[in-house]
Amino acid sequence: MSKEKKELEDAVMEEFEWALQDPNTEKIRQLGEVVSIITTKLTEAISDLQATTAQLQSQVSALDSRLDSLSSRISGGATVSAGPSAAAGGEPIPTMAKAPTAPPPAPGGGMSMMGELKQLLAARRRKAE
Repeated sequence: MSKEKKELEDAVMEEFEWALQDPNTEKIRQLGEVVSIITTKLTEAISDLQATTAQLQSQVSALDSRLDSLSSRISGGATVSAGPSAAAGGEPIPTMAKAPTAPPPAPGGGMSMMGELKQLLAARRRKAE
């Protein structure tokens, strides 16, 4: 426990002990003020925690969404290289060898981004062989 927290705890305990030794209206009123201050501080701390929790939940939700997006892209045939060996031209990732061939060009002669990525990966694999 930090020194400040210990001092605060000791001061609060002294207030309670002082008020309970010989209770009278003045001591009970002062004790009520101490309890009110503590309650206010606790309420502020709880509000801060709720705001922080809401912010963290929002960030986690955004990360979940991004992971779902990446997962759907991966299941669609894209690959993600996570290690230095893949970047350095080491062993190919097993899913790369099993990737389906590029789909036909989109109507109008354009190629989808996924098709372009697959062609680039296939060309890199042929060059490595």
